[in-house]
Amino acid sequence: MSIPLWLKERLGPRVRYQEGFSRVRSGSPARYALRAEPGFVKSISAIQALVRRHVAVPVAKREIERVMVGQEIVVDLPILEDAAAFEAELRRLGIRAVRQDAAAAAEG
Repeated sequence: MSIPLWLKERLGPRVRYQEGFSRVRSGSPARYALRAEPGFVKSISAIQALVRRHVAVPVAKREIERVMVGQEIVVDLPILEDAAAFEAELRRLGIRAVRQDAAAAAEG
């Protein structure tokens, strides 16, 4: 069964979803304070960045939604492979990520 042309035009181009993006395999736990920069809109990419570091999907979604409404949140990453890479990835997405001290991460 094919989709009518008028419906294809209305829906736009086909979106390709990559199933099972890779999670980091090793690293250490870390705690980060996250705040959205003006114009932040890449919420799905931000959720994926957290999930790649083994944050549960519902938790990542909830926390990024809080970031989107202007809250500063603190999130615990179970596995952080490279702090600079994580911070740069979020910076490209429009989120300021500030690492919290080791004592705060150990409390959680």
